[in-house]
Amino acid sequence: MAALPALDLQKTDPLDALKPWAPTAAEPWDRVRATHLFRRAAFGATPAEIDRALADGFPKTLDRLLAGEPDAADRTEVLTEAGKFYTDPANLRAWWLYAMVEGGHPLREKLTLFWHNHFATSHAKVRSTARMFEQNVTLRKHALGRFRPFLLDMSKDTAMLVWLDSNRNVKGAPNENYAREVMELFSLGVGNYTEQDVREAARAFTGWHHDAEAKTFENNPALHDPGEKTILKQTGRWAGADVVRICCDHDACPRFLAGKLYAFLVSETPPPERLLAALAAQLRKTDYDLAGFVRTLLGSRLFFSGQAYRKRVKWPVEYAVGAVRAVTPGRVALSDLPDPLARMGQVLFAPPNVKGWRTGTDWLNSATLLARNNFAETVALGQLSRDPVRRGPVRGVEFARPVPPPAFLTPNGAAPQAPAPPVPLDDHDPVSVVYATKPKDVPAVVRRIGELLYGEPLPAKAAARLEAFLKEPPGPDLPPRAPGGAYRLDPPDHVGLEGVARFTDGASNTYRLNEDGTVVLGGRKSSTAELLGGEPVAVAPRPRVAAVQPPADAPPPRGVRPPPDVNSAEFKARVREALHAAMCLPEYQLN
Repeated sequence: MAALPALDLQKTDPLDALKPWAPTAAEPWDRVRATHLFRRAAFGATPAEIDRALADGFPKTLDRLLAGEPDAADRTEVLTEAGKFYTDPANLRAWWLYAMVEGGHPLREKLTLFWHNHFATSHAKVRSTARMFEQNVTLRKHALGRFRPFLLDMSKDTAMLVWLDSNRNVKGAPNENYAREVMELFSLGVGNYTEQDVREAARAFTGWHHDAEAKTFENNPALHDPGEKTILKQTGRWAGADVVRICCDHDACPRFLAGKLYAFLVSETPPPERLLAALAAQLRKTDYDLAGFVRTLLGSRLFFSGQAYRKRVKWPVEYAVGAVRAVTPGRVALSDLPDPLARMGQVLFAPPNVKGWRTGTDWLNSATLLARNNFAETVALGQLSRDPVRRGPVRGVEFARPVPPPAFLTPNGAAPQAPAPPVPLDDHDPVSVVYATKPKDVPAVVRRIGELLYGEPLPAKAAARLEAFLKEPPGPDLPPRAPGGAYRLDPPDHVGLEGVARFTDGASNTYRLNEDGTVVLGGRKSSTAELLGGEPVAVAPRPRVAAVQPPADAPPPRGVRPPPDVNSAEFKARVREALHAAMCLPEYQLN
């Protein structure tokens, strides 16, 4: 696959690495770079969005990602109003997925997802979709704003107050839950505070409660400890807002945030110390201007280098929404996504604990990879729909296909036909997206699959295997040899072409004779001894005869397959399987 220019971060001046990137003849604004940007700054892109980005150029595309579409505010207003009425967590998850896809501001939604994991809060304890919805609105409001007011609002967020037991934090019996997390997880990171700092901060937060119905924030002076406290070496009669200010003023805060945003937007490989210091300095200098910081990262030479390209493992939401947007022609029922997302390890509004989801390679294990691959099959076969009438027998991720018995086990030795794969839904069939560029042959189809999924050609070995699959789909498996039975091998016309292996009961299968005397039968390479159950048998090609030029309309010689008809229904069915295979490659798990 394509490799963006290397940038040695140990030797490169951080200010040079963070300089704005500009297209050149050697480093053009092309499909590879546009797709890379949308993978990070959005949830992937549709083919039309990539075409638009290439036509608009990089500066205009980056501006649009940061500002959103012109009608993004109107869309958000409508979505926010609708979200107030959801009382079921599953519906609220589907609502947020619609906001990601239809909200007109994918970068803001991407950062909302990041902050959801940063300020990890779960419906499992909060037990209120209304409070989780309100927190989501707060995350979206500040996602590209400034961190100081963001942290203050989150310290008063009702869902957070319930999540970290703030109503138990009272004068004379402080509860340290929020005080600890605001330092360890939200602003400073481990090692940048002491246990005494936590105890003193907990005293400062006493009285920061929610009301009896857990609907609003209440500051209860009667339960607040007004005494003097020393927090991070600053002494005073501090309250909760002072703790937020002191944490944001600490040198560790911009470094902590810069490192987390770098891992989310650039690379999960930690940056060198000099680069991290430069990023922290920008946050400090701009008083935590998050939009400006994100622009610096996404618009930098560093971002369009080999140090950032495919250096993150996709979160399940990125994987699922990106796959749907890349190859599904119509709108899908996004309410169909939360279940497979849960199998992939991510339940929106329900991170596993206060530390949030473990990211990077921790997303991937045997179970979650299987869930990703099963979801990819659902998408590739055009079956992403909850409607059981339209979907037919296909149920989500269950795509086991019955294998027909061998011919000699069926009446008259006739092998039955395997059931046809499920018919894709017209508005969900990815073949229409693959064929939008009207590919003329197999290599063009494979190139188009790579373009849609990766923004570039597939890895060479994977592309060759997909081309071979599309040109010559595997035939039925070789029937088991019955006791005492044997094959008779009719020789082919030439080495490298096909002959016929005949079973004693009349069953037959084609085989291919290799130069070394081995044969390929039923998709497997074997010696003649293995086939015949005894000593190897030499299979010589038939004597060659003088070549005769065939008529132009003559069928191809025996053993030579004609090029497949790329517009046939049978071939398009194989294209869907090839698309599924391309979505299961290790490279597709990377962002």
